[in-house]
Amino acid sequence: MNLASGYLLFLSLSISIFYGIIAVYYPHAYIFATYEDLYGEWGQFFFFFATFIFSLLNVLKVKTGRYRWFFTLLAFASFYTFMEEISWGQRLLNYASPAYFAEHSYQNEANLHNLLTGPVESWTKTLLTYLVSIAFIGYGVLYPLCLKIKWRPAVFCDQWGVAAPPLALLPAFIVAAICEMEFFAFNEAEVAELLVSMAMAFTALNFYLQQKAYSNSIVLSSFILLTISVFGLAYGVTELLLHQSTQRSEINSRLSNGYKKFADRYARYDLYADVIEVLKLYDSLKPNNTVILRRIAHQYEYLNQPEKANEFLGKAIAVGLKRNVDKPNNVPTLISLAKSYHEIKRPEKVYIYAQQAYDIASEKFLTTDGGKQAYWAYWLAKSCEQLNKQPESLKYYRKAHKLMPDNYRYERAYFKKRHLMERYYEKEWAESLYTD
Repeated sequence: MNLASGYLLFLSLSISIFYGIIAVYYPHAYIFATYEDLYGEWGQFFFFFATFIFSLLNVLKVKTGRYRWFFTLLAFASFYTFMEEISWGQRLLNYASPAYFAEHSYQNEANLHNLLTGPVESWTKTLLTYLVSIAFIGYGVLYPLCLKIKWRPAVFCDQWGVAAPPLALLPAFIVAAICEMEFFAFNEAEVAELLVSMAMAFTALNFYLQQKAYSNSIVLSSFILLTISVFGLAYGVTELLLHQSTQRSEINSRLSNGYKKFADRYARYDLYADVIEVLKLYDSLKPNNTVILRRIAHQYEYLNQPEKANEFLGKAIAVGLKRNVDKPNNVPTLISLAKSYHEIKRPEKVYIYAQQAYDIASEKFLTTDGGKQAYWAYWLAKSCEQLNKQPESLKYYRKAHKLMPDNYRYERAYFKKRHLMERYYEKEWAESLYTD
C-alpha cells in the first residue's frame, strides 16, 4: 500500500473513530458535528462540492474516455446533493418555503428529499434507507474488491465506464452503510453522509490525478490539501453563521429541539451524565423550562446525587411559583407545580395545586365546545393524574382525542394512558373505561 492509499485508510478510520468517541463521551461536540448548519453538515457540503468540481474536470478531459458518462452523472448528483443540503440556499437567504413544500415537506423546507424522508418514520424513508445502504456496500465495497480479483461482471462494469473507488476507502463505505441504517438511532445517518461525500470526493480526485500520472507524493499532498480545505471551510462557514445574530437565532432554535432529541437518545442507553449535559445545554438556550429542570433532577437521582436533584427541583418550583404570581389560575402552571411538589414528596402541596387546576379545567370544559373543549379535556385529564384519579384521567384523554382525532398530542396522550391502564387493571374493566 502506498502513502496516498494509507492516508485514505487512515482518514476513513479516523473520522469513524472520532464520531464514535464523541458520541459516547462528548455529547455537545457530537451534536455540533452532526446537526444542521453546523460543522459536520458543512463538511458534507464542501466534500460534495469538491466531488462536483473534480467530476466536472474529469468530464472535460479527453483522456476520461469511457468513464465520461459516469462522471457526468456524478457531477449532476453531487450538485443536486450539496444544493439539497442547504435547501437551495433557503436558510442562508432566509426565504419562505413555497406553498407545495410547506404543505408536503416533512421539515417544511424547499428541498426534494424531505418530501420522502424526514425526522418521522415512513415507508419511503425505510425503503430509501435500505436501498442506499445496499448501494454503499455494492459500489464502495464489493465492486472494487471484485475488480481487484478480476471477477468478470466487475470487469464488464469497468469496461462500460463505471469508475471504482480506491480500495483504501472500503472502511468509509462499510461504516457509512452501517450508520445509514441507524441501528443506534443516534442521528448517525449524518455520519454516513459525511463519509460517503468524502469517499466520492477522493474517488473523483484520485481519477483526475491518475489521468495526469502524478507521482505518489503529489497525490498524497493533493489528498491532504483537499482534507484541510474542506474541514477549514466547514469550520469557517459555521463560525461565520454562529456570529451572525439572525443565523445564530435560527441555529439555536434548531439546537434546542436537537438537545431534547439527544437527551432521549442518551437516556435509551442509561447515559445519565450525558443526558444532564445535553439538557443543561437546552436550559442555557431556553431557560426556566420546568419539564427540563425536572428531567435533569431525575438524572441526578439515577446518579445517586439527591442534593443536585433537589437543587433543580427547587428551581422548577421557584419558576412555577413566579409564573403563578404573574398569571394566577393558569392550569399548565398549576399542573407543573403539582408535579414538582410530587417529586419532593409534598402531597399537601400537590393536592392544593392539582385541585385548583381540576376546578378551573372542569368549569372550562363544561362551558366551551369544539377545539377549546378538547384542550380543556386534555388539561382536565392532566389534573386527574395528579389527584390520582386515573380512570377519570383516561376518560378525559379519550374525550380530547375524540373531539380532535387529528391532534397528535391528544392521540399520543390517550393511547399512552390507555396502555398504561391496561397494564395495571383487569383488561375487561379497563376496556369499559374507553368504550362507553
